[in-house]
Amino acid sequence: SMGSVASDLVSAERSSILIFSEDRSHLYFKHSEGKTAPILKRVKVNSGVAWWVAQTGEPMILNDVESEPRFTGEMDKITGFKTRNMICVPLKLKGELIGVIEVINKVGGEGFTEGDLELLEMLSHQISLAIMHAERLERYRNFFSNSIEIFVKAIETLGVRRGMMFPGHCWRIAEASTFAGQLLEIKGEELDRLYYGAVLHDIGILECRDEMWEPMLENPWQNLKDHPVAGANMVRQIKLLADSAPIIRHHHENFDGTGYPDGLRGEEIPIGARIVAVAERYEELLLNPLETKGSRRALIDRIEGMGGRELDPEIVRIFLSELLRVRGD
Repeated sequence: SMGSVASDLVSAERSSILIFSEDRSHLYFKHSEGKTAPILKRVKVNSGVAWWVAQTGEPMILNDVESEPRFTGEMDKITGFKTRNMICVPLKLKGELIGVIEVINKVGGEGFTEGDLELLEMLSHQISLAIMHAERLERYRNFFSNSIEIFVKAIETLGVRRGMMFPGHCWRIAEASTFAGQLLEIKGEELDRLYYGAVLHDIGILECRDEMWEPMLENPWQNLKDHPVAGANMVRQIKLLADSAPIIRHHHENFDGTGYPDGLRGEEIPIGARIVAVAERYEELLLNPLETKGSRRALIDRIEGMGGRELDPEIVRIFLSELLRVRGD
């Protein structure tokens, strides 16, 4: 889950995601970790640090909770867990506060840093998008969406087992791509095609033969360069998904023509594929902080530096500027 990804990202013992109730009278636990998670699902939160952050929209980093008057310790009393330090960050969607994410107790005994706070703030929008997607599925679940979910589960089961992606990767790429598509004024059926192409962009790995996984290289995708073509061929046979096939086929093309499978360049690459490429590179860097040494500025610089080479520079500009604006930067 995204909560678990957050814990791993900043080396925390636990994480929780709390969302406003429909009448906004309290927060409830959408995600929590540990044996007490079922208990917390029944708890209504309308005080303490999480409630303050949800009300004000201001993040909070506490390395000594005992000295903070807004820390009530109520959840510790319920669970028996001892909170030493924490970060709490608001979750926003289209400018509206929808809840918070907390990470608790820095592993190793040291306190959380401003760098940890920045990483969590950058992840918070992805979490908000994932929550929006989950609620959309709850409202509009049908046979087609169930089929998509089965495909995605198969993709991620294989991808996670092979160490090629984090859980939830396909959904996050779909939501980030849809977000970028809306910024580019993509609407209606074209936006639907983008969504399905993004959520199924790696479906071709299901067609890869077992021997293609071995020997695994430092970059496992090097052994799997046929997966975009295989994936496009798969979805082309499904009438409702056929129009998304070009996005799947070309999401590894580079803007400068050095990508694969067809070496397309610039606007020869379908715009949906160019959008998915930006979303995927952003996630790769965000969830692998060693690539950027945990620096928010370095992450942004890396993405911007890919503009004109791997990525469409205009999509990079719009995606990053809106992402930073949403976070108030």
